Amino acid sequence: MKWTRCVVELSEAEEVTLQQLSINHRHRDMRTRAAGVLMLGRGFKPKAIAAQLDVSGQTVYNWFHAWRENGVCGLMGGHNGGRAPSLSDGMVATALEVARAEPLTLAQIAQRVQDVRGETLPCRIETLGEVLKRAGFSFKRNRYTLKKSATKRSLR
Repeated sequence: MKWTRCVVELSEAEEVTLQQLSINHRHRDMRTRAAGVLMLGRGFKPKAIAAQLDVSGQTVYNWFHAWRENGVCGLMGGHNGGRAPSLSDGMVATALEVARAEPLTLAQIAQRVQDVRGETLPCRIETLGEVLKRAGFSFKRNRYTLKKSATKRSLR
């Protein structure tokens, strides 16, 4: 395996772009990647960058290779992490069908989904509510109130 030196030559436009990304990007890991490549462009060694940015040395080499192969787009890729959805696509589809069929409370929708699918919800009921809200459904909380006729006021 042939080792390449981890040296990046940046044009003025690339340097400005990386500076802006390192300051303004909404994801912290993207800001860190941009700062790391910017430091490579300024001649820092990968181990020094790793220590400064609190990442592993391999991570800096991964940034270098991503930059060399695809430039800024290479750095931007790979932000697909995160937790897997707790509700399966089939369960979401069933919930949407049930919600469209008739007006029900969230608890009733959850119960119908469990009955149809033959399995319990793998998450809290609020998670199902968030999924339905993203699909355009809205819910009102049920309130238990006294009717006006039940509380008669005496006339003075």
